Amino acid sequence: MSDRSPDGSGTVMFWNLYRTGFERHAGDDTRWEAQRDLILRERPMVLMVTEAWCWDLSGEALFTDTKKALGMDGVLFRAKTECHQAILWRPGVELRAVDGYPPELHPWHGFGCAVLELPGRRDPVRFVVAHLDPYSPLNRRIESDRLRGFAGPHAAGRTLVAMDANTVPPGDPEPDWSGVPAHRLGNHLLPGERTADRAPVGALLGEGLFHDVGARARDRRPTVGVSEEGDPARRIDLFLASGPLLPEVESYRPVADVPAGADGRPASDHAPIVLRLGAQA
Repeated sequence: MSDRSPDGSGTVMFWNLYRTGFERHAGDDTRWEAQRDLILRERPMVLMVTEAWCWDLSGEALFTDTKKALGMDGVLFRAKTECHQAILWRPGVELRAVDGYPPELHPWHGFGCAVLELPGRRDPVRFVVAHLDPYSPLNRRIESDRLRGFAGPHAAGRTLVAMDANTVPPGDPEPDWSGVPAHRLGNHLLPGERTADRAPVGALLGEGLFHDVGARARDRRPTVGVSEEGDPARRIDLFLASGPLLPEVESYRPVADVPAGADGRPASDHAPIVLRLGAQA
């Protein structure tokens, strides 16, 4: 079965947009044009993004331009770190509710939620976008607890969490930490430990909570490669589906053929991840 619907129906995408917002704000649209073209190619019905830098400035000018360029509506979740997140949707999708915490209550980038009614489905789906702290394993544990308290009560319904976890989930291969500079190891490893802390994702998984869609699809390919700073390749961009929604996930993949911009720079340092929702069970 193909994992790409010709019209994008049922397709959900999550993407970390990297530094693009800063560049667009400075007048450089090169990387954004590559991102836009990929999103238009995939035609997601619902798009969740993080690192929406500068989308709040000048009356949300970049956010407005993004919605227009993609032919989508959406909601912006502001972060006190200015690393904003957003959920966007195509015509035909109906917004039923928006939920989240004030930015000042989040220890770092935070999370937000949109409840959307999708064409052809009886029940709405609760979409949650989240981004955990890249610098502190301890903070990630705290953020995960708060996210569990926010999204967990809705795991009995149809809920999909898309997140940049900034750590690997249970069951993934151990990343190669040998090339990570000493001053960055503490971003990834708890004090005194030599292996990744998987607890932030693990705390969201299990009976009555959520399920790792990539793991269930047996696709644990990294979503980030070795970074400029020496961080290792890992799968840190994740879809977590509630029990009732999981059987309706027909396919999952990280997008492998991410185009470069016209100047040769990669569209992002993260691969977008895509899933396709089938008929409601």
